[in-house]
Amino acid sequence: MKKIVSLVVFISALIWTWNVIHTSQAVGFETHSGIQVKLAELIENTLATKKPHAKDLSITRLWTESLGDNKVRAVFAYKFIDTSEGGEALEQVIEGEAILHREPSESADVDKWTLQSVKTTNDIVVFTEGSTITPGEATPEQAPEPTATPAPTGTPHK
Repeated sequence: MKKIVSLVVFISALIWTWNVIHTSQAVGFETHSGIQVKLAELIENTLATKKPHAKDLSITRLWTESLGDNKVRAVFAYKFIDTSEGGEALEQVIEGEAILHREPSESADVDKWTLQSVKTTNDIVVFTEGSTITPGEATPEQAPEPTATPAPTGTPHK
């Protein structure tokens, strides 16, 4: 009896692994790679349009994952250096994610993907030059006015 059960389990595992290896993915490697390249270009173009003085753009993270046959999630993070109004250099780090949906196209060889939503999840500003704040004696104009404590009213309880 044990031999029959082990044979059935072994054959089931063999069939399952063969099916896993030989099934094709709904979204192939080339599609993921193409989406990542297009998103990198979109980030560069958007940054050039919205912040023309930004420099040293670096995309630190960009990966995609399939959410189904027609949906892909892309996660990204990039950083760049921008100047503040005071002329100080600031490094900004922006993280986010996008959801893309496959649209039907005229050609069977070409996939058409459209952005459904893009949201940034984290905006970080890193100051490259710190400001030093030291406590000092306040001038009379800056000192807060003393407040008098009011006298207790009423009679105390015994």
